[in-house]
Amino acid sequence: MYPIFLLILSCFLFSILAALIKFLANYIDPIQQSFFRNFLSVILLLPFFLKQKFFVKSRSSFRLLTLRALFGGITMILLFKAYSLIPLSQAMAISFSTPLFMYFGSVLFFNEKVDLFKTLFLIIGFLLTLIIIRPDIKIEIGSLLALISSFTHACAGLLVKKISYKENVLTLMFSMVLIMTPITFIPSIYVWKLPNSFFIIVMLVCIAIIATLGNFFWTKAISLSKLTNLMPFDFTKLIFATLLGFIFFNENIDKITMGCGIGLIICNTLIMNRVRNESI
Repeated sequence: MYPIFLLILSCFLFSILAALIKFLANYIDPIQQSFFRNFLSVILLLPFFLKQKFFVKSRSSFRLLTLRALFGGITMILLFKAYSLIPLSQAMAISFSTPLFMYFGSVLFFNEKVDLFKTLFLIIGFLLTLIIIRPDIKIEIGSLLALISSFTHACAGLLVKKISYKENVLTLMFSMVLIMTPITFIPSIYVWKLPNSFFIIVMLVCIAIIATLGNFFWTKAISLSKLTNLMPFDFTKLIFATLLGFIFFNENIDKITMGCGIGLIICNTLIMNRVRNESI
């Protein structure tokens, strides 16, 4: 039960994070928010990172860590912007397509065998994502940004899978925010607006703290239990985001988004259960 509690707590924090980003977009551009999220997280994690006996175990990890941070930076910028443009529930539901992209990437880059069962649910998951985006009605730029961020997030996830064999969690977390700080700073220059109130500064600090804690609890959860056991509870992120959107932003509770989002969770869970059964 403890890993499940940690996962649900991380889902709640990520939903709070999305709501804060959407709210603060009225005062400071989400792209600039992504820079402050990374910069302040570096300060938060630095004392813990310096306590390690080693920084990076393998020299070969430097290139992969940089590449992972590049994809992570792109993901963060796109997703932060998407939060400000579309309902939180829709952005969160589209993000559930990330594991589907990771499966395709595993086949393409890690030479994993193509499984008809997995491929079937991959196609179903892709169709559910299309329904959430609703291209037949109107293609929202926020939906496209969220979809692209799901793809780049999958790329970052695949790199983490490769790096994690050599590096520990703290190294992965710190190197990510350290390298992503300049990556997110460059586009921030074009939308830069100096935080001119104590309230905005406090909100930016809250974003960094909540994002860091969310990542820690999520990482801790998957380190204590198999992802296949935790995946069914990941849908709570959609529920939290929908409720926050309804309460604070007057967003309608979209049954199509909720239904398709839960459908994506089911597809991901079935695929991962298949992976678990193959490894037994």
